[in-house]
Amino acid sequence: MKGKTEVKWTEDYGNTKVTYHGKDKYFSIQYDILQANQGDNVICPGRHVYPFNVQIPALPLPSSFSGSKGKILYTLEAILSRSMRMDSTAKTEFTLIYRGALNSHPIMMVPQLQVVEKKRMCFSSGTIAMIVKIARTGFYQGEGMQVIACIQNKSSRRVKPKYVLCRKCSYFVNEHKKLETTPILKEVGDPIPPSTAQTVTRTITIPDDTSVSILNCRLLRVEYKLKVYLDVKYAFDPTLKFPIVILPALPEPEGQQQPSHLVAYRSGAFAN
Repeated sequence: MKGKTEVKWTEDYGNTKVTYHGKDKYFSIQYDILQANQGDNVICPGRHVYPFNVQIPALPLPSSFSGSKGKILYTLEAILSRSMRMDSTAKTEFTLIYRGALNSHPIMMVPQLQVVEKKRMCFSSGTIAMIVKIARTGFYQGEGMQVIACIQNKSSRRVKPKYVLCRKCSYFVNEHKKLETTPILKEVGDPIPPSTAQTVTRTITIPDDTSVSILNCRLLRVEYKLKVYLDVKYAFDPTLKFPIVILPALPEPEGQQQPSHLVAYRSGAFAN
């Protein structure tokens, strides 16, 4: 059984290409099911089944992840060795999820509030101000995130609130860094007419299959931001950005089976 993180990318510098590559190995554990010279390693022809258990080390291991420039990978490989023959192997990947929770760190429950105001705009008179509130910082996969925006449109143009949840993947090799930003979802609210003040409440549901945040890996980080902005024609859009931590979905009640992509292999170290 093995666990590792590996990142790799190539950059062009004129006529020169440079490849950046880094790897961290978390564990590599071998179990002998049939011991050599123990009398149980000679078996007759036919199908034989050998149940076994493997223990994941009690370490703060990052969740499984696969990106364009790197991956966090956990594998289990079985090897059958025979004298005078090539080894036979079978290999599979398994998903490990770091079981974070809202009570795992104080920052998860911290409410967020930001303010933005635009006083000078091209082809428009007046000002636009927006106050946005979010109940906390941490949210579960599949959970609805309530966003409250108090909008004062004292301009001569209508404005439209928009919401974008973005994922930022950061890859590191020594002092070199590669960034990759991907929008996860986009939503648009109703227009706010000129010379109007409104409070807009919108619930943004985090997709079930969104990757969880990864903040405990040396070579790779997965972070999220919620961007809330007002779309104003012929002007710079007033914009606010909120850091969001996405946690694994809550377990299903007993008697209900979890979807396969939410099943976690964990030891006691991941109980919280």
